[in-house]
Amino acid sequence: MSYKQMEANETSERGGSMEKNYEVLKHYLQSEKQAENMKKRHGVPQMHRDEDQIVISYPNEEVCKERVVIRQKYKNVPIPNHRHEYIELSFMMEGELSVQIEGKEIRMKSGDICLMNRNVSHSSERATDDIWMFNILMTADFFDTIFMYLFSEDKYISNYIINSLYSESKKKNYIFYHLPEGSFEEKVMEQLICEYFLEEQKNIGKITACLLLLFTEISRAVGAEDEAVITQKSIKIQKEVIEYLKKNYRNATLNSVAKELCFHPNYLSALLKMDGNRGFKDILFDIRMAEASNLLCKTDRKIEEISSEIGYANEGYFYKCFKQKYGESPDNYRKKHKNLNKRQ
Repeated sequence: MSYKQMEANETSERGGSMEKNYEVLKHYLQSEKQAENMKKRHGVPQMHRDEDQIVISYPNEEVCKERVVIRQKYKNVPIPNHRHEYIELSFMMEGELSVQIEGKEIRMKSGDICLMNRNVSHSSERATDDIWMFNILMTADFFDTIFMYLFSEDKYISNYIINSLYSESKKKNYIFYHLPEGSFEEKVMEQLICEYFLEEQKNIGKITACLLLLFTEISRAVGAEDEAVITQKSIKIQKEVIEYLKKNYRNATLNSVAKELCFHPNYLSALLKMDGNRGFKDILFDIRMAEASNLLCKTDRKIEEISSEIGYANEGYFYKCFKQKYGESPDNYRKKHKNLNKRQ
């Protein structure tokens, strides 16, 4: 029996329209036909083991195509230690289950969610028939095209997810949060899951909007201590960028630095400007000009060579940039400082 048929029958019995909620969802997912459809739809998982012998799950054809997929947790099947090459948001709709995240045991109860990045190893005990748990899988492409604007709205959630999706370093990040019963966040989650399963033609726009609302509400729960940690981390990354540019100023670009430090370019650019500081181009400009000043004062190299050395193929453009920084041409700057050094 399809959902539409079920809806028509129940609406007839109640004599009115039927609200799509968790109880309706459970009734629908318990149907034999739907259970069989879900098994076929999930497809074959793409997996292998890493150097630590942890199973890595890659996005299969369904996940790659749809970009955001919601799956009901398998029941009566123990889940071994593994990690994903995508973001996973686990939500306990009903019941209680023990999960292991990076070796730490967490007891997930009704209303709990856990947002894990792609490097987090986790496992769970066998889910019994009374467990109703859902996993929301999101690809990097889905985030890149839809969620990037969160940079300007929130530090914690956007930074966490960006790092999760794009960082190649094996950081073990996850967020554990409880959706209070009857809260706005809980209602958003209900709308999200029901839209995905109960609509014959699910609306990706509504699903996306629900995820954005959910992340926004979670971010508001972050305390001052978390914000302080984020700020410290941002300062540390800014220092790493400066140190890298001091050694690689000649050919450095935003993309090359982001790749070297394992961040998404948009994230790195936003992070450098986070506290009203200079952007990437400003930092690179100052470092190149400082090196040009050093070469002019301490060597007899031709200005054309210095221009090329610091990354400017066009000598005329170098002259323009240098005058913008120091208020005079490279020739005058060199003469002035060499004469000053002689007098000293």
